[in-house]
Amino acid sequence: MKNLITLGAIVMLLFLAWAGHVNGQVMNGMGPVRLDNQTVAVGPDGTIYVVTSPLQRGMGREWRQAVLLAVDPVTNGIKWRFSLDDEDRAASSLVVGKDGTVYFTLTEMMVMDSPWEDSTQVRKAELLAVKNGLLKWKYEFDDVIASEPVLNPSGDVVFVTTTELLFTPMPGMGSLGRSRFLALADRGTTAERVAFLDLGVGRVSAPVVGPYPSTSWAIFITGEAFMAPMGAGQATTLFIISPDYRLTTLRLR
Repeated sequence: MKNLITLGAIVMLLFLAWAGHVNGQVMNGMGPVRLDNQTVAVGPDGTIYVVTSPLQRGMGREWRQAVLLAVDPVTNGIKWRFSLDDEDRAASSLVVGKDGTVYFTLTEMMVMDSPWEDSTQVRKAELLAVKNGLLKWKYEFDDVIASEPVLNPSGDVVFVTTTELLFTPMPGMGSLGRSRFLALADRGTTAERVAFLDLGVGRVSAPVVGPYPSTSWAIFITGEAFMAPMGAGQATTLFIISPDYRLTTLRLR
């Protein structure tokens, strides 16, 4: 009996390790909560941008809301604040454009039950662009999980990866579906989708932009396919995306 209990505990720990890391998120007892994102970014003019977690806003008028703050580096005073209307949505790491626009994604912070229950409301992930305390535009993804955004070298196109979350009839249980790469051009008051690539089944990393010999720069993403719900990783995949959005897929074993 003792061996069975120990084996059961090991299996449960392995499952939690598998389910607990989804596109840069950490799972708690109530669902995915982002704990490992950078919450501070510095703009080209030195302005310090800070995004707070809903868990840090437990009281007051911004109860359980993520808040974006701009801090003056000279006076240390708050230049402006942008509060999200929705409660219990976790913000990603921030990226700041050359004109001071702050980009970040929002992902559902907690999933209470399976989608077959009336109490469950899993909202789609979103990308926000905020400048001078005002919302420039908001883009809603088809999936509920989104990575932190990154910018292209010229700073006018935002790159994001998203992942489906597939539920089962069992409350709190689910698996990962297909992952996608999106490129969104900032048009001032709207976002224009200029690229959409299907990366296949499994979780993927956030995009990284870096130098590449044949195209001067490229976008790099890693992915790992899983056999749901308890299977081990099948293979690590490296996706290389050129500036004209041609996809090269490398299987790394």
